[in-house]
Amino acid sequence: MASCSQTAQALVTAYNTWTLENIMDIRASNCINYILPRSLSQKPMNNEEYIAFFAPSIPLFRNFRLTIHDIVVDESDRKVVMHLTSTASTDIGKYYNEYMLKLHMTEDCRKVDKFEEFVDSGYSAKYMAKLLENPSRARKTSL
Repeated sequence: MASCSQTAQALVTAYNTWTLENIMDIRASNCINYILPRSLSQKPMNNEEYIAFFAPSIPLFRNFRLTIHDIVVDESDRKVVMHLTSTASTDIGKYYNEYMLKLHMTEDCRKVDKFEEFVDSGYSAKYMAKLLENPSRARKTSL
């Protein structure tokens, strides 16, 4: 049986590979993803919806790296809370964000079945708007 801590570490490793296949592999087939706070008006997403939401981001970021700054693990309730930051490169420069993740694990702790992601919503909204307005992105998507 895997530990919740191992699975949380595997999730970070999966995101650091920055491939959709690896990112989705750590999720249970019934995983629900919540992007919070609620003021962002993001509806909960099953795996198919999360793929549709997240896949367009993959080519926009290079050298994406998550770093864990703190982790709290409750093996008996199968929950992990992590404070993380991310860095990446984009066509408009350096990207940096901050997250709190609350992960609920399957009974065997091998997969995540509920993924609650708190993001720095102010930074994310401004950065993504600027990134999506970037003329080099428009040239790439029109080819």
